[in-house]
Amino acid sequence: MTVAGLLLVALALAYAWRLGVWARGFARAARETDALAAPPDAALPSVTVVVPARDEEDTIGPCVDSVLAVDYPRDKLEVIVVDDDSSDRTAAVVRERMALAPALAVAGGELPEDQWAESEGAGRLRLVQIPENRRRDRAHKKRAIEKAIEHARGEIILTTDADCVVPRGWARALAAQFEGPEVAFVSGPVAYRLAPGDGLFERVQALDFFGVMACGAGAIGAEQPHLANGANVGYRRETFVALGGFSGIDHVTSGDDELLMQKIAYGTPLDVRFCADPGAVVLTDPVRNVRAFVHQRKRWASKGAHYPWRLQRMLLALVAFFAALTASFLALVVVPSFWPWVAAALAVKAAAELAVLVPAARRFGQRGLLPAYPLHLVLHAPHSLLVAVLGPLGGFEWKGRAVPQ
Repeated sequence: MTVAGLLLVALALAYAWRLGVWARGFARAARETDALAAPPDAALPSVTVVVPARDEEDTIGPCVDSVLAVDYPRDKLEVIVVDDDSSDRTAAVVRERMALAPALAVAGGELPEDQWAESEGAGRLRLVQIPENRRRDRAHKKRAIEKAIEHARGEIILTTDADCVVPRGWARALAAQFEGPEVAFVSGPVAYRLAPGDGLFERVQALDFFGVMACGAGAIGAEQPHLANGANVGYRRETFVALGGFSGIDHVTSGDDELLMQKIAYGTPLDVRFCADPGAVVLTDPVRNVRAFVHQRKRWASKGAHYPWRLQRMLLALVAFFAALTASFLALVVVPSFWPWVAAALAVKAAAELAVLVPAARRFGQRGLLPAYPLHLVLHAPHSLLVAVLGPLGGFEWKGRAVPQ
């Protein structure tokens, strides 16, 4: 038992070292964000916000409203909603916004005539529909984004999801990060919005989601980018086009965010940054049942097999610790004397995770999530191990589509 205990604690210390790197990286990203000077309107780049949507009639309206309300020069902002073969009123809701706000249409910049069949509107709010997406088995969202970028006029592409709401300062905060031509990709913070009636399931889920985001931010700050969230990212259109868009990663269902970021970070000399501006937090909703949660996490984990090898090694080390800790929990049933080793590993794990979580929660106004941490501490390793095993197997559902293995 002593050898097994020492191995468990050694893995915990390796895990803590990794999170310590990310904690320092998060602090660096925060300092760099705070040091940025707010550019005047004349110096801001033109921006195209891309919102892929499939069967989002209940959420696309508030999402579009929030994007159109951002504090950004009107003549430098356009919004393209991509209706990905929806079976509901998603497109109709967008058209209602276009009809109710004729002032959104600005002069000039109309599309070529042969593109009008696919794109509606010539102003700040436009609609693209892609019914041909129904012929694809996977990577539908990537195709939707590529189609929007074909029509985009902005220098910077910002993406968010149709079930999200962006804050007023969002576009300006992300655009400010592109202070030099070497900055090609910017990731931003995302958090769950909790309703007063949400219970422990939603709160633990929100804490886990926030922790993943904070670790991804820290990794970017440490110049080891691996995680990003498509609900809040931006990149240069010219970089996207020069790299062939999602070519090379378009066989993967998910990954319009972090696989693209890794393609830039590890395949070019260009820079990746994290926007740690508290005014740039995009909000979305947690899933409401265990089945949806498992499918969501399987989809996220499915991307890991397509990471560069240097990142796969890091993931394997994390999974090894989660497997050892989960096995130790089970071993306590027959070997209760192993408890001191498990307690030591949990203590190391908690100290490392809180070193990332607490500063991030303070910065982004999420301290209300921290009381759920004790339960998260116990559930995190088994849950992470489960999705790490199931993710590469594929076979999940997303936006009403069954994605094959």
